[in-house]
Amino acid sequence: MVNEIQLFVNWVRRRNSKARTWRDYRHVLNRLLSVTGDKPPGDVTIHDIDNFLVMLVEQGLQASTINRHLATVIAFYTFLADDNPSIICPVLDQRHFLRKPEKLPRSVPIDVQQQFFAVIEDVRDRAMFLLMLRCGLRIAEVANLQLPDLFLADTPPRLRVLGKNSKERTVYLSPQVMTAVSTYLAQRPSVPSTFLFLSYQQDGLSTTAIHKRLMKYRIQAGVHLTAHQLRHSFANDLVDVGVPVTTVQKLMGHAWIATTQRYLDANDHKVQAEFYAAAEQLDQWQMDAALAEDETGEQVEAQQVEAVLS
Repeated sequence: MVNEIQLFVNWVRRRNSKARTWRDYRHVLNRLLSVTGDKPPGDVTIHDIDNFLVMLVEQGLQASTINRHLATVIAFYTFLADDNPSIICPVLDQRHFLRKPEKLPRSVPIDVQQQFFAVIEDVRDRAMFLLMLRCGLRIAEVANLQLPDLFLADTPPRLRVLGKNSKERTVYLSPQVMTAVSTYLAQRPSVPSTFLFLSYQQDGLSTTAIHKRLMKYRIQAGVHLTAHQLRHSFANDLVDVGVPVTTVQKLMGHAWIATTQRYLDANDHKVQAEFYAAAEQLDQWQMDAALAEDETGEQVEAQQVEAVLS
């Protein structure tokens, strides 16, 4: 299976050599190879995939990460089936994919945001994390940004972002982000690499390197947050000020409106207001009922006293 994996990885790399997807695919398929051995792809069974899952679970991977591994295996077999339709993918939806707990997105509180950015002096890092917080970029989207993706002289200034499944979207820059990116560009070394954010080796930053920078600042600030929570905060802020859900969907790069709807579910002030209005009415109704019961009791007691005296 080694040769087939290399063919697939080369094909993915030719489609988009600047993205890191091909490296991720190679990593996942090499993991599968460690379970199956170098048997032909057509000989890999559902039991091999069972063992693959056991290995991933034992390594502590989350359900979402495991499901991405399975999706990579499916993509690999889809590629092979183009040349050989007799090859059947051994991954079964109902058997292998793990159900993920449905969690509402969590944003970063304002005070935590302030503490986090207060310790960031590096202009490159400040620009990277502001793109997540104020433009909703995923960490991989930040890592993959290229200089030709910048349209800072346009009105309004914007970015071209390559998101999941190579889906392009336009992202607009707020004045704060525009200032941060421009400040970084003024200090960015003039090198052949077209990646916007450079490593110390003057090539593109990996997502792992960006994660490490975030962890460093998180520890310095004494706060807990993730790169994805910065992105969540952007969506929640838009919902807070009443931006239509379809607009939020486009800015976030969601393929499905149901994904965006979760932000409304997590931040539905209308539902909150209606609940508290109803709760206030219920409380008042219970108080009125208790008061009426007390008055009735007093009347009965007075009648009983009057009957005894007469």
